[in-house]
Amino acid sequence: MSTASLVVQSTDFKSAQARNRRNSLVLCLIMITTAVGLGYVSGWAAEILTGAHPALDLIRPRSETLEILRHTLKSEWGLFAAIGMFIFSLLSLCWTWLFADRTLLSLNSAIKADAEDYSRLHNVVEEMAIASGLPKPEVYIIQDEGMNAFATGLRPDLAAVTVTSGLYNELTREELQGVVAHEIAHILNRDVQYAVLVAVGAGLIAVFAEIMLRLSRLFFSPRSSRSKDSDSKGAGLIMIIVGAVWLLAAILAPIVALLVRMAISREREYLADATAAQLTRNPKGLASALLKINDHAHLAQKNSATEHLFIINPNRAFSETAGDLTSTHPATSLRIKRLMNLA
Repeated sequence: MSTASLVVQSTDFKSAQARNRRNSLVLCLIMITTAVGLGYVSGWAAEILTGAHPALDLIRPRSETLEILRHTLKSEWGLFAAIGMFIFSLLSLCWTWLFADRTLLSLNSAIKADAEDYSRLHNVVEEMAIASGLPKPEVYIIQDEGMNAFATGLRPDLAAVTVTSGLYNELTREELQGVVAHEIAHILNRDVQYAVLVAVGAGLIAVFAEIMLRLSRLFFSPRSSRSKDSDSKGAGLIMIIVGAVWLLAAILAPIVALLVRMAISREREYLADATAAQLTRNPKGLASALLKINDHAHLAQKNSATEHLFIINPNRAFSETAGDLTSTHPATSLRIKRLMNLA
């Protein structure tokens, strides 16, 4: 295929960047809404659990469930907790913007790659940065025999490209160039911005939900019910209802977090592959690299929160028939086929 044909099939960078900015905004709204909802449920449940809710005095032994809910649904503690979680969410997003990149590198035991020991890697990163028009990202290495790579960078001027020592040692320069171009393409297309937000946001939601799940047993303990001081059937019923709502929220929150993480479109990988082919003018280099990485992508240190960042998922393999909501990456065979169609 001629260079002109390749350019025609290349990425519309502005459209890709605009789409990923919108995705990042939507993700932030989902994170904030989920956190506020969990906060309200937590405050509401705590107000009832401690017997501080004023409506509890209005509950009669034979109160209907709907009547109980109508009296107790409004919660002052829930409102304060929701406001607290809203503020916490904003602070978390600020922290993410300032520090998440370094945290993700640390979570994966990435260290700065020495310019002399990894001169070939530094040269390739600089070449691809020039080709993309971006500042040269920082270069990191993970000491692992597995073969993989990922990029971080909420802003292009603070980006980093990380590869494993196994990948660096096993790939040819042409293949390494394809992998680095793929990771820089994620930075160029602003995929990394969304992926980093997913890693941090989904993790926070999952942790908070786990805390709620562990505390849910308090609602079903005989000592937890306000009925310990009374024979009120209504008080016992309200504790069961509140406990059920609390438990439901604790179960649904990590599911929301999982769906958000899985909702990262698999097309972003195809997009980065096509962009890498344009930057290197050599689709076969990346295709060859993917073929080598595919059977050696697993890493000694497993981290499910960041698996979607890697060029190939280090924890799971996906078939060509895998559904969009169950896979973070397309099947490697499909990616190779697309790249070879560009060759």
